[in-house]
Amino acid sequence: MKTAAETGAAYGPFDAMSVGVCVVRDGRFVYVNEALVTMSGYPREGVLGEPATLLVSAESEAELASRHARRKRGEPVPTTYETMLRTTEGERRVELTVIPSGTEWVVLVRDVSARARRRSVLQRLAELGASLPSLRTEGEVLRRMFSSVEELGLGCAWLSPDRLGVRLGQTFVPPGMVPTEAAALSGRWVRDVVGQWPPLLKRAWRDGAAYTDELPQETERFLRGARGALVRQGIQRAGQTRAIAVRIDVDGQPRAMLALVADWLREEELPPVRLFGAQVSAALDAALTISRLSAQNTALAALNRLASVTASAPHPQALFAPGTDEIAGLLGCDAVTVLLPTDDGEVELAYSSGLDTEGSEDFTRRWRAGNLCLQAQREGIPLEREVESCPDDLSEELRRQGFRTVVVVPLRVRSRGVGTLSALFRERRPLTPLERETLQAMGSHFAAAIESHRLLHELRGRAEDLALLHEVAKALAATLELDKLLHIGATSLARIVDTSDAYVFLPDVSGERLQLRAMTGGSPELQGPALPLIPADASLASVAFHTREVVMVEDARSDLRVNEEVRRLPGARAFLVLPLVVHERPMGVMMAVETRRPRRFTLAEVERASAIANQLALAREGARLVEDLQASYVELARTQAQLVRRERLAALGELSAVVAHEVRNPLGAIFNSVASIRRIVGPDSAAVPLLDIVGEESDRLNRIVADLLTFARPPAPHPYAVPLSPLVEDAVRGALAEAPGQVRVELDLADDVPSVTVDERMMRQAFLNLAINAVQAMPQGGMLRASVRRATGTPEVEVQFADSGPDISPDVRARIFEPFFTTKAKGTGLGLAVVKRIIESHQGRVALESQPGQGTTFRLYLPLDTSAAAVSEGW
Repeated sequence: MKTAAETGAAYGPFDAMSVGVCVVRDGRFVYVNEALVTMSGYPREGVLGEPATLLVSAESEAELASRHARRKRGEPVPTTYETMLRTTEGERRVELTVIPSGTEWVVLVRDVSARARRRSVLQRLAELGASLPSLRTEGEVLRRMFSSVEELGLGCAWLSPDRLGVRLGQTFVPPGMVPTEAAALSGRWVRDVVGQWPPLLKRAWRDGAAYTDELPQETERFLRGARGALVRQGIQRAGQTRAIAVRIDVDGQPRAMLALVADWLREEELPPVRLFGAQVSAALDAALTISRLSAQNTALAALNRLASVTASAPHPQALFAPGTDEIAGLLGCDAVTVLLPTDDGEVELAYSSGLDTEGSEDFTRRWRAGNLCLQAQREGIPLEREVESCPDDLSEELRRQGFRTVVVVPLRVRSRGVGTLSALFRERRPLTPLERETLQAMGSHFAAAIESHRLLHELRGRAEDLALLHEVAKALAATLELDKLLHIGATSLARIVDTSDAYVFLPDVSGERLQLRAMTGGSPELQGPALPLIPADASLASVAFHTREVVMVEDARSDLRVNEEVRRLPGARAFLVLPLVVHERPMGVMMAVETRRPRRFTLAEVERASAIANQLALAREGARLVEDLQASYVELARTQAQLVRRERLAALGELSAVVAHEVRNPLGAIFNSVASIRRIVGPDSAAVPLLDIVGEESDRLNRIVADLLTFARPPAPHPYAVPLSPLVEDAVRGALAEAPGQVRVELDLADDVPSVTVDERMMRQAFLNLAINAVQAMPQGGMLRASVRRATGTPEVEVQFADSGPDISPDVRARIFEPFFTTKAKGTGLGLAVVKRIIESHQGRVALESQPGQGTTFRLYLPLDTSAAAVSEGW
C-alpha cells in the first residue's frame, strides 16, 4: 500500500491536466485530480477510498461492472465509451477512457454533454427539414422553419441579395447570445437592414454553404462603421463566435441565405446544415409549384367570371365595378383606374376604385402629362413602374396618396388602343409572368366591352345624324330589344309621313316570305297573309326587298303593281315601301299606307322615311351584333372550360400511365412471389394468412391502378345489343362476396325490358361499382334493392341500385361524382366518377336520391334504340 506522499508523487503529473483523471485500485478511488473534482462537485476527501461506482449513475453502474468483468477475463472491450457521471448538480454525460496500469486503472473523464446536445439539435434539425415539404405555402414553410429553429435555441438570420448589398430580414437572437446589459436585443426581429457582403456570405452564396469561427469580425464587416464595432464587441462579450450560412435555392436559382449561430457549431456540422438548407429549398420549391397551380386556377376563374360579366354588361360602366373588383382580388392591388380617350384626343378618368379622386381633373392632367398611357399603348404590353421613376408631377401625386408601384395595361382592339387600365400598389410589387398575362387578358375583356359600346354608339350616332330633327330617331337608338325596335320603327314611320297605318316585315326562317313583325294603325285587315318574296315582283314589298330601292304608289286603285286583292280593299289608297338595308344586305321592309286619299309622297318625306328605315336597319343590326357578342363570350367561356378540362385529363392520363407502369411491374413480382411462397410453405403453414393478406392487398392495389387508368384514359365503347338484367344480377352477386350473409337482396327485373346497345364490359363495371358502394354503405347489414325496368314517359331503360344505409349529406352529394373525392378510409374516389363517365359515354344520365332514414338510391337511365323502342310499344 502506497502512502499519500507516494501516491501524490506517482500521480502528480495528472494534477495539471484539464481533463478529469482518476485512478482505481481494487474497485476504489485512490486518486482524483482537481479537474474531476470540479466536474463532479464532490470534495476530494469525500471521493478517495470510496467505491469506483460512487460517481456513476445508477443506470450506468451495471453496464460498467459488466465491462470491467469482461476486461478482467481478457475479452476485447472498447477502452473509450460514453456514460452518465453523477455530480452534485445532477447527471452529466461524459466520455471515459480506461487505461490499465499494473494493478491499477487510470480513467480519463471528458465532459461531452455539449456533444450530446449538438447531436440532439442536429437530429431535430434533420427532422424539421424532413417535415417542411408537407407544407403548402411559402409562408407556412418559413414560419415553421423560423419557429422550430428558435425552439432549438439557435440564433438565425434570413439574408437576401440587394442591389446595394445584402438585406438582413427576419432574425432571432437567443437571450444567452447577447450580454446582460443588452438583453432587450434578444428575441425575434424583422431587421430590414442592408449591409455589405462579408466573406462568410460571399462563400455561402458561391459554394452553397460556409463556416466561420470569427462571427464578431463578420458582423462588423457586414454593418461597417461605429454600429458594426459596437455589435462586434457585444458578440465577443457573449462568447458567440461560430456560425454557418447556407444558400437557399428556389426554382433552380439562388434566392437567399440562412445563417445559424451557436457556440457549439464546428466545421464538421457543415454537411448536416447544408442538408437542412437543401430541404428548405425543396420545401420552398414544392410550395412554389403549388402556389403557381393555385394562382393559375384562380386566374382562370377570375377570367371566366370577368367574361361572364362582360357578356351581360349593357355598357362599359356596368363592367368597370365588378371588373376592377376581380383585378383587385387577383392582384391584391390597392387602387384601380380606367382612363379612356376623349373626342379631342386626350384622356379622362372614366372610373376609379381605391383612389382619392378629389380634384380628378388635376389628377387626370398629371397622369396625361406623365405619358404612361401613351408609352403603354406604344409597347402594347403591361408597363410596370416604381412611383419614384414616374415624371415629377405624377410621382408627387402618387406618393401623396401612398402608392409605390403602378402597372399600366393598354386596352387594345385589333391593334388599336381604346384606353388604359392601371393597378396601383402601396408596396413594391413586381408582377409575376402569370399575373402579367392574366392582367393583359383582363384588359382584353375591358377593351372588347369598350369597343362594342363604341361601335354601338357610332351606329346610334349615324341614325341620329340621318334624323337630326326628329325625336323618334332617339327613341330608336334607345333600345336593343327587337320587338320594341320594330314597334318604334312602325310608329315613327307613321308619324314621319303622317299616315295612319305602318308595317314592318322581316324574312321568315325559310327566307321565302316576309313575315309581319310590327304594325300601327286601325286597319288590321291590311295585314293579310305573309307576303311572298319569290318571284321578285310578287308584291310591292318583294320588289323593294330585292331591288333595295324605295317603291311608291300614289293611287293603289290605278297602279297595276298593286296586288288585285289589295286594290279592292277600301282603306288602301297610297303606299310608301322602304327596304331595310345594312351593308347592301336587305333585311326586311317598312311600309307606310295612306288610307284617306291618293297621295304623292314628297322627296323630303321619302328622305325622312328613309332616315327612319336606315336607323331601324342599323338598330336591328346593332341588336344582332350585341346578341352575337354575348353568344361569343358564352362560347369563349365554354371553350376555356373545355380546354382546361382537356389539359387536366391529358396530364392525368400521362401520370396514370406512368403510375400504372411503375406500380404494375412490382405488383407482378409480388403476385409471382406470393404464389411461389405458397407452394414452398404448403397449405398448413402459419404464414398462409399473411400471404392471403399480401395477395388481397396486392389485388386491391391492382384494382386502384385499373380504376385510375379507366378514369384517366377511358376506352372507347364497343356497343352491341345486351340484356341488362343478367348484368345487374352478376353485379349484385359480385358485391355480396364482400359481405356474405349480412345484406339481404331484393331483385325486380322486368320481363318486358328490351336489350340496350351498350358496351357490356363497361356497363358491367358500372353496375358492379354501384352494387359494391351499396354493400359498403351497410357494414351492419341491410337491404340491397336492384331493379331493371322501362322508364316512365321516355324511351329509356331505368336501372336502380338502392341501399338502406345512412343517407348522404348535401355537401357530399354535391361532390360525390368528382374524381378523387371519397369519404372512405380506403377509397380512391374514382368509382362513382367512372360510373358517371361510362353512363354519359352511352348518352345516358345518372340520378341520385338520398333521404334521412330511407337510404340512398342511384338511378341510371340508358336510351333505347328507336327500333327497340318501337318494338316494345308494339308499332
